[in-house]
Amino acid sequence: MKKLQEDLLKEIANIGTGNAATALSQLVGKRVEVSIPKAEVLPFDELPTHFGNPETPVCAILSTCYTNLDIHLVMILSEEDAFQLSEMLMGQISISPDGDLYEALVESALAEAGNIVLGAFLNAMGDFLNLELHPDVPSLAFDMLGSVLDILVSIFGEVGDTAFLLNTSLSFPELESMDHFSGKILMVPAPGTFEKIFSIMGVL
Repeated sequence: MKKLQEDLLKEIANIGTGNAATALSQLVGKRVEVSIPKAEVLPFDELPTHFGNPETPVCAILSTCYTNLDIHLVMILSEEDAFQLSEMLMGQISISPDGDLYEALVESALAEAGNIVLGAFLNAMGDFLNLELHPDVPSLAFDMLGSVLDILVSIFGEVGDTAFLLNTSLSFPELESMDHFSGKILMVPAPGTFEKIFSIMGVL
């Protein structure tokens, strides 16, 4: 991949991540600060080496876009950060954390957060490329990081051979308990999608 093409993807990452942080701030009603994302294009079979300890419990939110560009998006948070975010989203709801209803509410809140964040990322990307991009309804899973990555590799290994990985840190300055948490957004394009993006922007 040419340097100009990588620079274009990094610019999309910067804009998309900023929009996603703004959307999350509006969702929770708190100010969100976001670091400049570290963006990497890498072969899909190298993906597991970029995520850390495979036994780390995580929450993964998966969404797909089939309109105009064929893209799969995954947001990965640590399990601790995911539960803190869900509690913020649920506000003052008083339900036993041991019940099935609480679990369902947590999953619903996180799926909605993923839908808004990944949707905002896609919208920013669409604006940049002058395309309409709409995500499907997201799916969500809690598991060990290694298991999640194995599933992603098994699914996406048949879709494409290249991944675009964004590492970023988010913080809620008004909340001590959420002064820092890290998130990863993974974009897996179907074959030919990167080429379509580069053609639109004239950087083939």
